[in-house]
Amino acid sequence: MMIRQPRWTVQMQAAGRWSARGACAEAALRLAQQAILSVADRRALDALSITIVEEVPPHRGLGSGTQLALAVAAGVRRLAGMPPGTAGELADMVHRGQRSAVGSHGFVHGGLIWESGRLPGQSLGRLVERVAVPDGWRILLVAPRGPAGLSGQSEREAFRRLPPVSPRTTSELIDLAEKEILPAARAADCRRFGEAVYLYGRLAGECFASVQHGAYASPQVADCVAALRQLGVAGVGQSSWGPTVFACVEGSEEARWAAMQLKRKLRMAEYDIRITSPDNIGATV
Repeated sequence: MMIRQPRWTVQMQAAGRWSARGACAEAALRLAQQAILSVADRRALDALSITIVEEVPPHRGLGSGTQLALAVAAGVRRLAGMPPGTAGELADMVHRGQRSAVGSHGFVHGGLIWESGRLPGQSLGRLVERVAVPDGWRILLVAPRGPAGLSGQSEREAFRRLPPVSPRTTSELIDLAEKEILPAARAADCRRFGEAVYLYGRLAGECFASVQHGAYASPQVADCVAALRQLGVAGVGQSSWGPTVFACVEGSEEARWAAMQLKRKLRMAEYDIRITSPDNIGATV
């Protein structure tokens, strides 16, 4: 599911020399120089000036790297006078989507994304279905102030060490997504959606147990998930490699109540918490 905050806001313009400022400025600069290689006529884009206005914290399980890369690629296309580009075209420009296409399709379309996984010969997994999430739903993001989630070489090494996922587990995950999660989102049934998302996250997390602390990235993450479930919040899970925990509730009042109760149950000096909402629009360029 795509969310409105945190988000990247990136300002780009043609310039006489390359420059970048703000969070992840060097990464944005490298991405822009890479993306420009896909532009047929680069004469008007000898160099770019890039300013990062808002950022998504890196390595917290929020797809920060992919969203920054696609934002930069989209900006390059806009400045070059090119069409906006599909998820696949944007991802190819900055070499993203090698393992998951959720962030790429979500960047373009927003909403709840269900993708096929990357098949042989594909550069990006196919978008199977995109569902608009009820705008009134709210998402709590709770991030332990501990080690960051896996990324880069450590992430690649973790994937290399993972045992194959059994056909039975794969079938169960597909059934949960296609028979419970997507229909519940379409029907705006937050409780049914949440229970299915929780089960999906537990089952998927067990597939990564050999390279993390069981179904979750750390004891802190597991404690946070358990605390939210004890409060009666159904839709709780770990976002990607973590350490961010998400919780989906029906509205702002429920979100504020859950956040307040969670602060009482946990040592909140060890956690950051925010409330955000679904993004059904996708990126604005």
